[in-house]
Amino acid sequence: MKTRIFTALLVAVVTLPWAGAAKEKKDTGPVLPIGWLYLRDGSRDLAVSEEDMQKTTVHLLQGSVVPVFKTKEKHGTTYGRVAALNLETGMAVLGWVKIDLAELKPVGAYPPDSDLLPLLGEPYLDDVTAKHTDMAKFLVRQAKGSDVLLSYVLTAQLSMAKLVVYTSNQGKYYPGAFINIPITELQNGITSLEVRDLIGDGSDCIITKETFRDLADTYGVNMVVRRIVDGQFQTLWQAPLKYKNLSQYNAKLQILQPPEKNIGAPGTVTTGVVTYRPIGKGQTPVWNGKVDFFIIDREKPLYSLTIEKVCPWDGQEFAPIR
Repeated sequence: MKTRIFTALLVAVVTLPWAGAAKEKKDTGPVLPIGWLYLRDGSRDLAVSEEDMQKTTVHLLQGSVVPVFKTKEKHGTTYGRVAALNLETGMAVLGWVKIDLAELKPVGAYPPDSDLLPLLGEPYLDDVTAKHTDMAKFLVRQAKGSDVLLSYVLTAQLSMAKLVVYTSNQGKYYPGAFINIPITELQNGITSLEVRDLIGDGSDCIITKETFRDLADTYGVNMVVRRIVDGQFQTLWQAPLKYKNLSQYNAKLQILQPPEKNIGAPGTVTTGVVTYRPIGKGQTPVWNGKVDFFIIDREKPLYSLTIEKVCPWDGQEFAPIR
């Protein structure tokens, strides 16, 4: 997996429009942000220009905290130049996103990566490792106590990424609970992360899409809902968005009851999507999916089963998917 370095990317892209006018000026170092953008409600599209002059769109999801380097107005709309980590590709990107100037937080509102990374200790104290490490930051609101800063730490040279909780005290940040996220050349670890109040109690949930691989023919993507309780991660729910298990087959077609028990069964390919249904002040996940059953020497599924599973909150967790 390849990740770009924020500093190099920002210097190359941000200074490009003024390269001709600044030929005689000395290098003043990396471009520094003018503030931060925090997406409290909803996601937003980030327009990124590629090297071949093509434009792509990266989705900044709810809860994201990204540095803003400049602003401009176009046709009455304000845009901010921001840097972000594209979790789907593991690449650092720079692009333009619509903002309201009232959303722009001061530079001192959140710490830069260079302040947070050394707090993790080894191997991030190594200069080469630090140079090839990128972070994606998110704000997690808490009903009781101060909000916490969540960071996804991705390093090209390591086979493990980290999801780290940072707490602040008198302006200083301290790392706390963390989760190691396996990554390989084929598996990106976390490919999506958003923060929203699912339960309706004022504390945010962390919703991630995480790749997994058990055997050569057993792999997929799980959606995981967590929250932070007393400084620790608590898993509330997990469900597959894709679950391929063709490492072994049943001798004959076997449909289990209730239907959700078939998810991930030997000889099956499961695909699903998750929506949210309002319940009280919060929202409950609804899993809609299909399980295809295969037998040996047959390319097409022998049978397909569709499932809708509503997973209400019981005060401790959402009802399990299977």
